[in-house]
Amino acid sequence: MVQLRTFWCSVIFFSALVILKVDPSHGERRVEFVNTNYTFSPIYFKNFSVSIVNKTVDMDMELLKPITRGFKVHIDYQLRMANAKSYQSIFSRHVDVCAMVGTVKDGLLKSWFKSMTKYSNFMHNCPVEVGHYYMHNWKMGSSMTHQFLHPGEYRSRVNFFYGKYQTKTEDRVLSIIMESVIHN
Repeated sequence: MVQLRTFWCSVIFFSALVILKVDPSHGERRVEFVNTNYTFSPIYFKNFSVSIVNKTVDMDMELLKPITRGFKVHIDYQLRMANAKSYQSIFSRHVDVCAMVGTVKDGLLKSWFKSMTKYSNFMHNCPVEVGHYYMHNWKMGSSMTHQFLHPGEYRSRVNFFYGKYQTKTEDRVLSIIMESVIHN
């Protein structure tokens, strides 16, 4: 059902680009981070903070429990069309974080992670040991956005968890909402 909805959202999105004669690859693309919000589990973190400073992302965390196999993330990437009040989901996916970091060779999520590691002390494998981790002055480069994403307002909802998402077995570790604007 989710895949069918994502498919139809993509069809509508691409049709709108054709009708409006928008060329999403025209010009240099840049992503500007504008707002963030987060919640974290005190079982897993002594402290956690994420902020936007000069349109870059800073993150600091003190991990209390190791991150082990089975750690997952649900990513929901959303777009707000001009003059719309709400966001519409254009990409939604579950990913096993440890498997992705350890085995995926290419792809958008892997390129994001590789870029983040240049500005951080994030571990490149699991388990992630207890300790202090940070990311400072990270910005998303123009090569890290899909060409079908045209200029506009976007929101990422990212939920890290163990168990099965949105069930009684879900153990929510961290939730982050990040709002950004893509410019050409």
